[in-house]
Amino acid sequence: MDVTFHRLAGNLYITTAVRADGVTVTSPGYDRTSAIPHDLAHFVAEREFGMTRGFWGSVAAGALFTNMAVASGRQKPDAAERSKRIIKAHADDIGLAEAAAGAIHDAVEHDLTSKEVVARLRALWGVISPAPLPVGDKDIEAASAALRREAARWSAVPVDQGLTLNWPLRVEHVPTPRPGKARTGRRSRKARHQR
Repeated sequence: MDVTFHRLAGNLYITTAVRADGVTVTSPGYDRTSAIPHDLAHFVAEREFGMTRGFWGSVAAGALFTNMAVASGRQKPDAAERSKRIIKAHADDIGLAEAAAGAIHDAVEHDLTSKEVVARLRALWGVISPAPLPVGDKDIEAASAALRREAARWSAVPVDQGLTLNWPLRVEHVPTPRPGKARTGRRSRKARHQR
């Protein structure tokens, strides 16, 4: 999946993602005050931490969040239902990705130390998950450095141009439920006679 962050006038941006199924989706950017688009911070944090079921991993799998629209391509007939299944199955990971992206974004925007970022991330993580924080200082330093590199590239993008990144992680597909036989509450004639 190729994701392009398009710079607009007034520190605005929109994001387009061209998925493997040929569908292009768009998402508006809402963070006018940040030098780095929040969606870019999400992309980098999820990529660097290997989060295949976060926001961008979910988009790659076929999720269409409420703020997104299909710009081109033809979706499969079951796309809306599949999107709901993906978002439901990935809900916890999407929350964790939000915490990770927020911490890394703050680290770069406010030039925080890795210890400050770890403290913030642990605090956010503790609200979302009882599991121990799966990343350490070195992971956070590497992710922060990666976001600084992408932020430098973003700052050089002129208005009405874009920065394109490729989603390198595997896509986790959510299985389609198989239609089952309707149960009537009665046993079949054969089952009734087999005792």
